[in-house]
Amino acid sequence: MPEHEDGDITPEENNAWDAIVADLSGQVNLGPQFTPEPEPKELAPESPDYIDAYFDEGYEPPEPPPIKAPDDAIARFAWAGVIGGPVAMLGNYVIGLGTVVSVAGLVATIGGFAFLISRRDKHVPPGEDFGDGAVV
Repeated sequence: MPEHEDGDITPEENNAWDAIVADLSGQVNLGPQFTPEPEPKELAPESPDYIDAYFDEGYEPPEPPPIKAPDDAIARFAWAGVIGGPVAMLGNYVIGLGTVVSVAGLVATIGGFAFLISRRDKHVPPGEDFGDGAVV
């Protein structure tokens, strides 16, 4: 508390400090417009209503589109290289077939990955940015 040069605190200052402390501790009734909302009931995290209890409406994500196979044969070979290359290298490590299989798996992985990246969809027209990201 502030003190005057003579060390005395005036009763007005003392009452003001008491009002501030009472307000911070929640002892002052400020009227019905400032009453706090009741605490939500605690739910166990295992209960199915645990998340929905804190939201007015639930969120249902949209059904994801089905994954379809690539139409052209080159893209199928690229995917086979991306997936089959590491499998071939792992098989070589487990069985010990030789370095030729490891090199072929590495080349297939890198080549397939590079091909798929080079042919990915360019769905953004030139001159436009990618937007603001995900929309929630």
